[in-house]
Amino acid sequence: MKLISTNIALNSNLQRLIRKYENISFGTAWASAETDVFAELAKAKAKIAKGVIGTHFYQTHPDVLDEFVGSCQVSFVLQPEGVFHPKVFAFWTAKSWEILIGSANLTVGALKANTELSILISHKDGTPDLLDEVLAAIDGYEGRTISQIDADNYRRIWKLKAPIKDKLKGSYGGNPATKPEVESPVMTMDWPAFYAALQKDKAHGFTDRLSMLDQVANEFAKAQSFNDIPFQERLGIAGLRSKAIKNSEWFGSMVGAGKFYKLINSSEPAFSVALDAIPPTGAVTRHQYDTFIREYLKAFPNGRDGLGTATRLLSMKRPDTFLCVDSANLKKLAQDVGMKRPDKLDYERYWTEVVERLQQAPWWQSPEPKQQSEVRAWRARTAMLDAIFYEAK
Repeated sequence: MKLISTNIALNSNLQRLIRKYENISFGTAWASAETDVFAELAKAKAKIAKGVIGTHFYQTHPDVLDEFVGSCQVSFVLQPEGVFHPKVFAFWTAKSWEILIGSANLTVGALKANTELSILISHKDGTPDLLDEVLAAIDGYEGRTISQIDADNYRRIWKLKAPIKDKLKGSYGGNPATKPEVESPVMTMDWPAFYAALQKDKAHGFTDRLSMLDQVANEFAKAQSFNDIPFQERLGIAGLRSKAIKNSEWFGSMVGAGKFYKLINSSEPAFSVALDAIPPTGAVTRHQYDTFIREYLKAFPNGRDGLGTATRLLSMKRPDTFLCVDSANLKKLAQDVGMKRPDKLDYERYWTEVVERLQQAPWWQSPEPKQQSEVRAWRARTAMLDAIFYEAK
């Protein structure tokens, strides 16, 4: 009898057992295809007497289903009542056997990263009936043979569920956070706490911030497109010095962006086309955001574009969805949410690690408040994060 407590030991023992024994039976809640253990199992599929693999929460990789399409020996539990959750692996010949039982599934996590604990029992341990009892238990697991149509259907749904699973792990765009979400002061706030935090803005002032955003919203509402807005108002919306919009440099000052100023001054059409891709109300989709970025970049064929200027425009048109990210707030934002390498934040990462992440916060998902005094802040809740994260230089 042996305790298996490390990923390395689990890996090496499973590969050894698959190679050594003539017969294999197992039941596992989930399986990944991208491991050395699964590669060994696939090569030894003729040895498998019975294998049952669960798919609950879409944790099993679709390549696993493809490997065993049409197999009568390996079946899958596709819609369990409850969760199919065993982790038992039996290996035997006519004269010897070994059984591995514990917490580990056949997944990448179990074999490389998770904290698992299993026990390896053999015929030498004085339990002569254990093999028969384990095999009987595995024989009682009810899965079904899957067709290629089943596997293809599963893969399509798995792809749709993958981003949801990543978010549950605190991973956005494939980049895990450096700390659990529950340790983020801002990401865990409900609406009352968030609203109270916004009102503590000492740098600029809560009421003045909302007044500035109200003026910007009014300009967008009156114009058909960005370049139809009067020039001084456009300067203010862009975060540049403006005679028409008071406090125009709040929410991200773009005064230092000389190329951007010249393009605004010349009524660059790409900015209007880009902002037209963002709807004035309703959910903003990834496709609409990508269209904005594509059109926005057309204004900078020789470079000198920037995430700051792009998100400034976005945050002014849709302050409920976008935060202008610049050098004055990025450090605190990254610290709060556990963002890795904020200095490498780009257009791709901004959508997944800022927009999608913030939309998972309780304060963001809260329904529109009933109190009219709160409604203005709620409708600008993402852009208003600047009141919390802003650091004066």
